[in-house]
Amino acid sequence: MIWHILGILAFVVIYNIWRYYQEDTDYEYSPAEQSTSDNIQAGKTYMEETISTRQLALDTIEKIGCEPQYTEEGRIQFEYQGVIFLMEAVNDCMFVNLIWPWCHSFSKFDIDEFARVRQVVNDINARGTASVFYGITDSDDVAVHIKKHFLLISQIPDLVDYLKLMLDSFFRTARTLDLEIEKYRMQECER
Repeated sequence: MIWHILGILAFVVIYNIWRYYQEDTDYEYSPAEQSTSDNIQAGKTYMEETISTRQLALDTIEKIGCEPQYTEEGRIQFEYQGVIFLMEAVNDCMFVNLIWPWCHSFSKFDIDEFARVRQVVNDINARGTASVFYGITDSDDVAVHIKKHFLLISQIPDLVDYLKLMLDSFFRTARTLDLEIEKYRMQECER
């Protein structure tokens, strides 16, 4: 039994040594290309063509007919179809956060409404593509917000329609939120 184990271990060690030396000899020597003015110019052109995520977000927001502004926190704020959205876009990241703040609110003293909203928020977050969350404010209200994290790069074929699609998903989520809350209210009235 010990000889079998030693044989297997010897095979594994020999195989790994063989692979190590085989990989080492597979590489062929190829001298590095010298930097020519054409190569340097091509690199500069590529760098000039790439646009920062924040600037791409600003340009796309303007192309859908909105006027972007900066908030004190550095977010991009714009109004689309009568709703104010906030976008967090950082140049080092290819993803952006889009937020619809205060899409729904209710009194923090209304325990029944809080229970309904909590249930609906959990259901939407389990099934949806946008995240719905709520927070208690300094006033007597609980604010419900919708947030979506998505890719925003210049390689996306039609950025304008892509952003409109993302914004439309917020309206669908808000409509679902309102309908489901109303459905829970109706079920409570039937009891």
